[in-house]
Amino acid sequence: MAKKYIYGFFQAEDGIRDVAVTEFRRVLFRSNNNAEISFGSNPIQAIKDFGKFITARKRLIWLTQYLKTQPNSENFPFRNLSMEFLEGIQYGIKVFKGLTMKDIQYLSENLHVIALKRGCNNMCGYCYADAKPSKREMSWEDFTLITKGFKTLKKRLGSLPLFGENLPISKQKLIYTTTEVFYDADCMNIAIKDKKGKIYDMRQIVSEVYDSIGRKSCFDTSGWNPDNKLLQARAEEYAKYFAKPENMEKLNAFNLSFNTFNASYIASIRALQAKDVEKCQRLQNKFTDRIANAIFTFTPLLQHKNFGILIRSFGLNAQNASYFNYEAMLKLIYEVTNKLKALYKADLNGVQKYVKSSDDIKKYMDMVASKMNRIDNGLNSSGRMRQFMESFGIKEKMQNHDVMVEPLYQDLAQNGRYHRYLAHRLIDTDGKVYHMNYAMFFPTEIQLNIKDKTPTPKLANLKENYLITKEMINQKEELHAMSDFDY
Repeated sequence: MAKKYIYGFFQAEDGIRDVAVTEFRRVLFRSNNNAEISFGSNPIQAIKDFGKFITARKRLIWLTQYLKTQPNSENFPFRNLSMEFLEGIQYGIKVFKGLTMKDIQYLSENLHVIALKRGCNNMCGYCYADAKPSKREMSWEDFTLITKGFKTLKKRLGSLPLFGENLPISKQKLIYTTTEVFYDADCMNIAIKDKKGKIYDMRQIVSEVYDSIGRKSCFDTSGWNPDNKLLQARAEEYAKYFAKPENMEKLNAFNLSFNTFNASYIASIRALQAKDVEKCQRLQNKFTDRIANAIFTFTPLLQHKNFGILIRSFGLNAQNASYFNYEAMLKLIYEVTNKLKALYKADLNGVQKYVKSSDDIKKYMDMVASKMNRIDNGLNSSGRMRQFMESFGIKEKMQNHDVMVEPLYQDLAQNGRYHRYLAHRLIDTDGKVYHMNYAMFFPTEIQLNIKDKTPTPKLANLKENYLITKEMINQKEELHAMSDFDY
């Protein structure tokens, strides 16, 4: 492997200064009252680990001085730094117990998902995650053990780009700077509890991600039943909360998904094919009422550039897809906008929650039109889509992701943390880490040290026979020239 050189800037003071000025015993054992930091209960091992931590800290202090002399330091990627040089800096952080710095660097780079809840009841035909109903969710304590663990490590490392923020692709694509808290769940249904039963919804969750690890998150929903009082009230609270710029700033995107693959709409087409016109219309109304209500509820968010309405359908060239293509989507958009306009008129003539004049109606409808001016036909065959297409006899050329599995895995096997194909990491609700690119998942041997490790539902498109081992991740690397210096 070619020798690598350091061009990076690190601010070692934050989170490290306390080690230098605090009496040894108090630092070593103060973890008794700290849920995130502990050097363990074995005094001999604790002293050894603390000694390694101190050595790593001294290296960081030396490194800070060294890097002041290097040009373009802000562009140096964390993946190019020898993790053996920093081994020990993670010691004492509970959630990383048993992991090397190479393990941590690998799981941190492009950390795209911390899955707080697994499963979804929507059963959308297009679902890339093939989500099924499930009640498996992470506790608030385990979630914050993860976020606070990353926060502590970031503080120790200073400005070292732990999550790959300065990689070229991260600057080009928003998805590489986002850490979502869901994989196969609708954000309207995400609300986790602590051990006392207190509920934390997306307001507290998004804030925790943003404040602790410095990453923006994402909010995705396909709407909810307007008669569900709990979800309707929750949505109204979200509308008020994220309407404030300082709160919307914590998200890279707030998306409402509107497409021809909703379960109610699909059921309406099946009813139509069975010549049950009344059932077809009832189910289609159920779907369009749901979307119109969601847009109306989120009216305060329309002014924000981060709020989007994601519209998807098959293109006009797809065979046997007349109920699910571009033209079918236009009809649904027409129906939803008419219903939305009726809701605004009713508001004007009623409580005037959002609409104070007819000019407001025009203003909001124009905003909605600008959010629905693009229909995405870029679909893929992962998850439930393949079965959906087969059930309706739909034929459309899509990328075969299976042909990518072997070359992706071989590159990982040969290059470990330096693999060429930049992908994402997912932390599942049981603390297991996966290598992902949405079309497929590779299991890894990395397991975070959280309390509840109850197995989670199997991920869609999981390539179980392609395990990414710690040996692959921890391949021997050449130390940088600076490791030869006396620090």
